Amino acid sequence: MDMLFADMPLLYIREVISLLGVAVITVGAARSLYQLFMLLMHRSYDLSIIRLQFGRCVLLGLEFMVGADIIGSLVAPDYYNLGMLAIIVLVRTVLSYFLHYDLEAITPSQRKKMNS
Repeated sequence: MDMLFADMPLLYIREVISLLGVAVITVGAARSLYQLFMLLMHRSYDLSIIRLQFGRCVLLGLEFMVGADIIGSLVAPDYYNLGMLAIIVLVRTVLSYFLHYDLEAITPSQRKKMNS
């Protein structure tokens, strides 16, 4: 019974970190939608840059979620939690690979725009 209460702070920490990941992805999606709207209205953004910036936000959000799942697997180590952690890490790795591949294909002027 005491062990259950000892794990409560870790559960709260896990939830906060997981919510941070969701918030990062949500803010990235809102920013990308705004940039897409500006692209359609004024042609002032490059679509590939919007896609790559959103991809970076998704990767960062997934990093937070992986951290939360690692903490969760410390609290309740079972096959379901480990399986979910493995799936999220796999998705993050695949996204990271393709994002890196796309980043290598952009021109220096596009890279300069993306970092500003």
